Amino acid sequence: MHHRIRPIRSAAVALSTVALGAGVLAAPPASAEPTPALRAAKAAATTDSTPSTIAAEWVAGELSNGLMPGKAGPDFGLTIDTGLALSTVVSQGGTVTAINNSLEPRIGEYVGDGTKESYAGPLAKAATFARTAKKNPTSYGGRNLITELEARTDDAVKDGVPNPIAGRISDKSEFGDFANVVGQSYAVRALSLANSAEAGAARDFLLKQQCASGYFRLNFDKANVPSQSCTEGVAGSEADPDATALAVINLVESGDKSAAVQGALAKAGTWLAGRQRNSGAIRSAGPGASINTNSTALGGYALGLLKNRDAALKAALWVRKNQPVDKYKCRTALTKDTGAVAYRRDRVTAATTTGIPADARDEWRRATAQAILGLQFAPASKDKLRIVSVRRQARAGDRVQFRVFGLAPSESACMQVKGDFRRVKGKKSGAMIVRKLTLPTGNQRRVALVKTSDDEARTSLRVRN
Repeated sequence: MHHRIRPIRSAAVALSTVALGAGVLAAPPASAEPTPALRAAKAAATTDSTPSTIAAEWVAGELSNGLMPGKAGPDFGLTIDTGLALSTVVSQGGTVTAINNSLEPRIGEYVGDGTKESYAGPLAKAATFARTAKKNPTSYGGRNLITELEARTDDAVKDGVPNPIAGRISDKSEFGDFANVVGQSYAVRALSLANSAEAGAARDFLLKQQCASGYFRLNFDKANVPSQSCTEGVAGSEADPDATALAVINLVESGDKSAAVQGALAKAGTWLAGRQRNSGAIRSAGPGASINTNSTALGGYALGLLKNRDAALKAALWVRKNQPVDKYKCRTALTKDTGAVAYRRDRVTAATTTGIPADARDEWRRATAQAILGLQFAPASKDKLRIVSVRRQARAGDRVQFRVFGLAPSESACMQVKGDFRRVKGKKSGAMIVRKLTLPTGNQRRVALVKTSDDEARTSLRVRN
């Protein structure tokens, strides 16, 4: 990829779509098109497309014939997560089409055979992706995903009386029922966009899963429990930031403008913003809870869609810090995976010398797919990229101060001169960065460079022995 200097580095970076295997792109690719909700959320912010674009390029390259590999064959759920994330990146329309072309013929492997096995959450998520890929979810791989999802959604009236679990989704499976609030949120989105008669009941049941503080829990009560509502302080109603973020995202994308939904979104947004740390990070919940890029990116994206731009920006900055860009003289074992986002910072440290271990690659794929969303709100630089030397000439071996302007907040760059280099990151404020480089021997003019993942700038000074 060639480098170019742009006046303000906030424009989309044109990157080539990664080849996904011969024969996968059977149909002409549709350009990826951010949803109206995302466009509206970003309208008043100056964002840098670079981090989401290079993350998208990396994760697209991880696909194998349009599907994300798993431990035992394709991971269809992660494939759909990837496709939904890539649909927000303008340059990735071809990849979204490739994913669809590989997924659609095999959709039964993900949603069940439709008779003995029928999985509600996967049906809802698949229907959501089908629409995002500009396909019809009522005729997808020979299946009507909406009708099948309606069959997995409890009716408002059962046996002639009001049904206490009206709108609740459930699996039909000999393996048990694994439906939860995340699947319910996708069901609301899919049924609403299909104008299903069951959309209202599904929405009302989802809203019952929101506790008084504003968060959504992850799991439903057992089907025979009378209330079915989130009750703060009771076992089973613990706060879950990921479930809350996905509920927000899917409710916003459902287009439901009802007062009940708008009120729920406001409460969830307040809770998510309160959960966010000063660093911008959001801690997950449940066993093994940790500060990580998945929870932070999902939460930041949800807050961005709710037009809390300050919180979305803070989250994006924290996620971007976990996207190593070690190029040029700053090369490491991670350079070949430029664009990938680590789940946690310690993963970056470990992989800098060894690269991403084969058994850890799945975690990086999951982290990066979600990170693409949160990185949509990464702030742009306020200036063009440039490097300035404070001296016009110096002696060999001198440590000379250089000033770098135009790095976006949290953006990684490499400052270099023959024989020396420094890794730098853009300041949160976007202000200039000052670093020293040691000049090499030789009586000649030397070039000092600053290079980012997609740009470079240079200056020169005379060196004398």
